Amino acid sequence: MAMINAVITNKENTLVTEFPKNYLDIYEELCSIGIRKALERIPLTDDEEDDIRVKLYADRDIGNHLLRLFFEQDTLADVNTACFVIKKADEAIKEELEQNLLNDQYTGIAELFRDMKDMTYQAGRVNMSFFCPLDGNIEDSEYGGTTPVGNLYLKSYEWAIRELLEMEQSSPEDEMAQFFNDDDGIKEKLVSAVWTVDEYKGRLYGRIDCRFKEELTEDETEIFKGWLVGQCADGFGEHVEQQPIDTEDGDLFVSFWHPGDSYFLCTEDELDNCIEESHGMQFGGM
Repeated sequence: MAMINAVITNKENTLVTEFPKNYLDIYEELCSIGIRKALERIPLTDDEEDDIRVKLYADRDIGNHLLRLFFEQDTLADVNTACFVIKKADEAIKEELEQNLLNDQYTGIAELFRDMKDMTYQAGRVNMSFFCPLDGNIEDSEYGGTTPVGNLYLKSYEWAIRELLEMEQSSPEDEMAQFFNDDDGIKEKLVSAVWTVDEYKGRLYGRIDCRFKEELTEDETEIFKGWLVGQCADGFGEHVEQQPIDTEDGDLFVSFWHPGDSYFLCTEDELDNCIEESHGMQFGGM
C-alpha cells in the first residue's frame, strides 16, 4: 500500500507514482517522461519556472504526517527511503514509531531516522559479535594488477576502513538485517547487523555486531554464521570490497573474506581457538 503519492512533471510530461518503490522501477518510470536523473538529484520543488516539478500527497493519516517532515532541500530519494524504512520497521517499534509520527514529534527526516535507529537498537536486548580475518590489496593504477598487504598495513588505515564501513551503512536502507531470509525463527529475532573492524591481540579483524530480541540456539547460530560468511564473500551491502580507500601507495581494497582453509567466521568466545587453528592452516599444520 502506498504511503506517499507523487505527481512528477517534466515540461509537458506527467508521471503519477507512489512510494515506497524499488529504486530501479522509479528510475524507469522517470525515464518514461524524459527524466534521466538519480532520485538524489531531484529536489521536492513545485515552482512553475522549474522544468521538473514534484508535488506530494497522501491518502492516509500516517502519510500526511510524514509529509510534514519534508522540505524543498529534500529529494525523491529521501521520500522513498523514509517510506521504505517505516514500512519495513520492526514490529517491536512500529506502533510507537507510528504514534510518534501521528503526534508530530519529529522536525525532519534526519531526526526520524535517528530515533528509529535508537528504538531498533534498544529492541535488540541480546548482543552478539562475530569476527573474521581481513584481506587487503593495493591496486596499481599505473601498471595494473594488485599487491596483497599485511595486517600491519591494514592497521595503519583502520580509521579509513572504519569510515568507509560507516558511510556504506549510514542509510536506513543499508541495514543488512533486512536481507536475512534464511530462517524464519532467526529472522523474527534479528534486529540489526553492522559490519566494522576491531583490533584483537595486535591484529585488525573484521567484526560484525548483531542484536537479537532473544538468544539464538546453537543450530540457529550456525545458520546465521553461514549467512554472514555468504554476505562477506559477496562483499555485503553495496559491494564494500569494491570501494577504494585512497593511500599513498594506491587504492586499497579491503574484504571480509578470502578463499582457503585459513578463513574463519566465529563468535567472540570462539575467536582464540579459530585464530590458533587458522595459523596452523597457514603454516602447514596437520
